[in-house]
Amino acid sequence: MYNNPIAIVVRNAFIKHVTEQPLTTNEQYSRNTIANILRHKRITLFERAINNYMKKSGLDKVPAIPQQIDEKNLLTFSLQLSGYIRDAQKTLHKLRNEHASDKDLIDLYKAAAKYSCDCNNQIEGSKYIFKEHCDYNFWKMHINGDLANARFTNHGFIVSPKRKNLIMSMPFHINGTQEELRLWSAKYMAETLNDSNVFGKQVDVYMAHFPIEQPRGEKFALSLETINNPETYYTDEDIAFAATNLKHFLGKDIKTDTSGKILSGQAHTPEEFKEYCSNLTIFGYCAGTGHAHRWLNAFSHLANQLYDKQTTNDAIKNIFVISYAFLPIQDHSKYSGVHFMSNYTEDTNRKEPFVKMFRPQLYEHCKYRSNSGPCNITLMPDNRNYVIALPLPERFTIGEKNPQNLQNIENGHNIAVLTYKNQSSIYSHPQTVFKNVLTNASLGKRKSEVFNSIPLISKNHPNLNSVVQRRYARAK
Repeated sequence: MYNNPIAIVVRNAFIKHVTEQPLTTNEQYSRNTIANILRHKRITLFERAINNYMKKSGLDKVPAIPQQIDEKNLLTFSLQLSGYIRDAQKTLHKLRNEHASDKDLIDLYKAAAKYSCDCNNQIEGSKYIFKEHCDYNFWKMHINGDLANARFTNHGFIVSPKRKNLIMSMPFHINGTQEELRLWSAKYMAETLNDSNVFGKQVDVYMAHFPIEQPRGEKFALSLETINNPETYYTDEDIAFAATNLKHFLGKDIKTDTSGKILSGQAHTPEEFKEYCSNLTIFGYCAGTGHAHRWLNAFSHLANQLYDKQTTNDAIKNIFVISYAFLPIQDHSKYSGVHFMSNYTEDTNRKEPFVKMFRPQLYEHCKYRSNSGPCNITLMPDNRNYVIALPLPERFTIGEKNPQNLQNIENGHNIAVLTYKNQSSIYSHPQTVFKNVLTNASLGKRKSEVFNSIPLISKNHPNLNSVVQRRYARAK
């Protein structure tokens, strides 16, 4: 896109982190002809993609990549594209939707992902191994009170439509080991999923994420393509996820081919289908919400082969999506949900970067303002999805026994802002409202009932439940 301000950020980052860095003194490529040919090919392809992006943006080419470039710097550049954009707050202030989801930017992310994969085992000192188009890792969490002792299994279970189910869709890249899964869960979700009478007992809990091998460029390209084609876009990996893990919600003995065509099986009654969908709640963090959106696009594609369109639409409205740091993609979503974000009241040069990067205009419309009270509530045009913007404090302290400041707050993007009590504040509104919504939705409550049991935040603020109930009543 011509005159996209993001292109200037990318160009400046290339010059700073690639062109102006010292050249390598390693002579291995001059001694190894095959390695040198492969190196030249992958660098040339990536350089061509970068310059094609510059050309379409109306900018000069980047400086030519020298033969003796230290390729570790170019690999880092390919992995950190989103980070350079995230940190360019002055540019974020100017962003509009067409800039954020620019098709040329998506192509650059894809080229960065390919370059990352082409570098596998080719750069001395680099341990990165990447693979494009990975399948999701999907785990059932066996919770016995303490997430630090949770057990994760990836086979031998079904997601039963007759049970209440919570699927956590995460954006992270971690090794699928018990240690790392426990560490992440206990570190960020322990205070939210610590009700053993609900999670693990009344509600089956699952976690989905891409494996560590997925290149970062692919993750961001997927998110932007989802935003650009929200009604129908899904990937082969998404249709495989829905067909494998959500097939029992669709009907009995459902079998599909790799393209998502149902080969055999029996549909539920329309009433059963709607009821079963109300037993499914998904929590998405950041790009994980994009994953969930694509799963439900794929689920809709499958359902339309078994049910009439109205029945499918009515049933999927009963699926509830809760998100953090990823605003609704559509004004009228297939599903229902509550979407949380946090931002500083004075955010001109410190916006919540990823929300602003993905949905810049909706961010400005929905963000928390100084007169918003305990939060700013925006009801989307579909009357089924709420955006709750929370005030981000200047100081966030976690831990009662050994208080410590939350170091990497990322202007509100860090999930701990939502899942921890802030010991620096007289009330813990964000964690309280999120935990109540997640618990209520997971237990099958829908519409404004997900806000039930939220107590008074303080004597100076209205009860959040009454605020939402009034707004929901007006919306109806």
